[in-house]
Amino acid sequence: MMRFRAGSPSAAVPSDESFRSLIQALSEPQSGPHADNLITNEDSFPRVIGELGRVATPDGVYLGVGPDQNFSYIARCAPVRSFVLDYRRRNLRLHLLHKALFMLSETRVDYLTRLTARRPGHLPERPGAAELVEAYANAPFDEDLLERTRVEVFGLIRAYGVLDEAEWDDLARIQARLAGPGMLAKFLAMPIYPTFGEFIQQPDRDGSPAHMLAQDASYQRVRDAQRNDRVIPLVADLAGSGALPRLAAWLGLQGLKVSVVYVSDVEFFLLRAGTLDAYITNLDRLPKHENALIIRTSTREIDHPERVAGDSATTVIRSLPAFIEAARGGRVRTPEDLFTPDA
Repeated sequence: MMRFRAGSPSAAVPSDESFRSLIQALSEPQSGPHADNLITNEDSFPRVIGELGRVATPDGVYLGVGPDQNFSYIARCAPVRSFVLDYRRRNLRLHLLHKALFMLSETRVDYLTRLTARRPGHLPERPGAAELVEAYANAPFDEDLLERTRVEVFGLIRAYGVLDEAEWDDLARIQARLAGPGMLAKFLAMPIYPTFGEFIQQPDRDGSPAHMLAQDASYQRVRDAQRNDRVIPLVADLAGSGALPRLAAWLGLQGLKVSVVYVSDVEFFLLRAGTLDAYITNLDRLPKHENALIIRTSTREIDHPERVAGDSATTVIRSLPAFIEAARGGRVRTPEDLFTPDA
């Protein structure tokens, strides 16, 4: 059942809070071709994990975009709800795969065994990041294990009733594309980007473990959220007139406030498309904490002073209300403006 909230554009808001109902009611039609970005290319995302843990408002709502880097952010800011947004429906299928793997896997080792279709050798009870990566890098790919995991995953996801019959073959392709290279998986399989194994070992700016798989407590925090349907993938255009207005209305009805918005480099594309104003309007209508944060990344385009030596990207954390104010005041006109202290 749905109810309509007057005054909110396209805001048909679900009264049923189930995982399936939220996805179906809040999502909008896919607005672009799917891409093979099954793993992040942002070698800088781990750098801000420690800072995020220190400054994020607890018990808020997390909004993010893209693939697996969201889990490390979620692990550190511990939101009450998380929504992962992408205008491509394939990203929803990818996150349903991860959801199933988290739900099926009691430990980090179980998760990586299913994800990579590899059985590691001996590992200590609480392995460090380097120990995990080495164990799986040296383990042979197991086609039978991939197939058994596929059966497990498909059975669990099918029960949610989110995917159409035409989507299952692509879900299998996504799973195989991640499992095949294992720790050597890369964004678009391009050699210039870090491997999955390198991401797991990447520290934050303070030299502390940052990746969700580097520490058991971080993994368990994300697994708990996934098991309780608190990580919800949506098909959504950040500058669109459907999903974001509906999500804002739903959050308002629930009395929930956004504490963290992670946008990767999406704003670069919105600027070029001339849709930044619509995006700002969507951000502005979200109920949010006064100390809400926005996390953004420049991949190669801007040589920013906050970039860590050796990284190809820069990730920064800024005040979300200050950014909205700067944009409303006409002070965000170029990609470089996104990386000034008040944007």
